[in-house]
This record gives sequence, structure tokens and C-alpha cells, in this order.
Amino acid sequence: MAKSGIREIPEEIFFYLEKILESMGYPPAASRVYVYLIVAGKPLTINELAQLTGLGKSTVATSLKLLEHDGLVYSYKKGRAKTYRARSALNKVLFFPTKILKEYIEPLEKLLREYAGDNPQLNELLKEIEEFNKITYEIIRVIEKYREKTGEPLGEP
Repeated sequence: MAKSGIREIPEEIFFYLEKILESMGYPPAASRVYVYLIVAGKPLTINELAQLTGLGKSTVATSLKLLEHDGLVYSYKKGRAKTYRARSALNKVLFFPTKILKEYIEPLEKLLREYAGDNPQLNELLKEIEEFNKITYEIIRVIEKYREKTGEPLGEP
């Protein structure tokens, strides 16, 4: 289980969500910070995030600057401390990836299988999509297993 006073969440969920963000080009530390903000479902300070993630405060601060710049988190002052929260739009995308798979990824994979032939670029893209599908279906499986076990969703709806 992941370290958290927020919820007892299987480490597998953190792993796969972090891998999705890393595949989008985010550094591992920023991915970890963002995933903790998603599952927290509440604002967190740099100190709280450092404690939860096991990362240094400067690493968390640098990660938050990147995430805030890209619009994935927002911050505001709460008393003397600055708090951060994940934007809920991406939260929905990450926890409901089935639509993306069915509407975009699976049709693309089918076309690539049909047309890739000996084209190395298309075959490389096909391999990346297959890996993406493998990870995404595993995320869906783990989330559904968690929901069945606990009856509660992850993060904000």
C-alpha cells in the first residue's frame, strides 16, 4: 500500500498513473507529485507532498512549478502556506481512460497493423501503442478492483 493518511491505495495504482505521466514527458518526480495530488482530493502544501512522496522539498517545489506552468495544478494561499491542488479535468481523463482507448487508440492500432508493413516508423509507433494499451488496461483493472473492494472512487469525480 502507498504511504498515505489520505486513503489506503494500492501502490500499483500509483505506479501506473506515474507511468502514464512519464510517457507524456513528465519527470518521475513531477509525475509522483501530481499523482499524490490527484488521489488526495484535497489541497496539499509542499511540506505535506514532500512527506507523502518521500521527495525533498526542493524537488517537490520544482515539480509543482512545472505542473502549474502546464496547467495540471493550481495554487493558492491558505493562511501563510501555499497549497496546491490537481485540476479535475485531467483527473477525469486519467480515471476514465476507456473512452480514449475505444474511440482513438484502438482504431489507430488497427490502422497501424493494417498499414505498417515494413515501415520502421509505423512499426515503432505500433509498439508504443501496444505498450500504452497494456499499461492502460492494467490501470483500468486495478482501479475497478479497488472500487469493487472499497466502494469508493479515487480522487474527485
